[in-house]
Amino acid sequence: MINKYELNARIYPIIITLLPVLIIGIYFSIDYQNIYSAIGGIGLITLLSFVFGQLGRDKGKRAEKKLWNEWGGAPTTQILRLTDDVLDIHTTKKAHKSLHEITSIGLADMSEIEASDDSEADEIYEAWCNYLRKETRDASKYKLLFQENISYGFRRNLWGIKSLGIVLVVLSLIIITTHSYLNYQLLEVPNYSLWISVILLILLLIFWLTIVTKDWIKIVAFAYAERLIEAINQ
Repeated sequence: MINKYELNARIYPIIITLLPVLIIGIYFSIDYQNIYSAIGGIGLITLLSFVFGQLGRDKGKRAEKKLWNEWGGAPTTQILRLTDDVLDIHTTKKAHKSLHEITSIGLADMSEIEASDDSEADEIYEAWCNYLRKETRDASKYKLLFQENISYGFRRNLWGIKSLGIVLVVLSLIIITTHSYLNYQLLEVPNYSLWISVILLILLLIFWLTIVTKDWIKIVAFAYAERLIEAINQ
């Protein structure tokens, strides 16, 4: 059974990536309905969904490490640093005190540790965040946090398979335009199937190149981090 997170954060990115294949099918008038019925009849839909979900997750996780290195660490760790300005200093110190009292890890005042050994401080912040993640798994209680986590997973996984998405779009454009040229369809007026397919593929390419960016992921990554810290006193 596919849960909401897996569907939104793992399956949907793969579906978006495979849209060029669907557009080619529409262009060549392939009867996909019969294909879907046949696949569903032998019970492969669930298997394919699982495989695609794992592919999206693995690609996203690998991309995540690169992004965190560029950003200076995991957003959930960064937001707890006293030198970070996402949260005001009073909120950060209050979070430190609360997390120390709850977990008995680190100190209520982390200023000395952070000043003398920032890597040790980051390890403590990471341990605090790991604790918070375990304690906030109830999606019904922490709805906003859950939604931010889905948004982050969706964007991260899309970024992880961005190169594959671009390649499929470009290949699809080449296949459709080449087929049209060889069959003199470019000279037909109007050739709706050709131009609709090309326009859709170009829009999809623009989406990959201009929307699926590091900054697009960073926005929701830090939004999730903020919601996680807010969950301390819930």
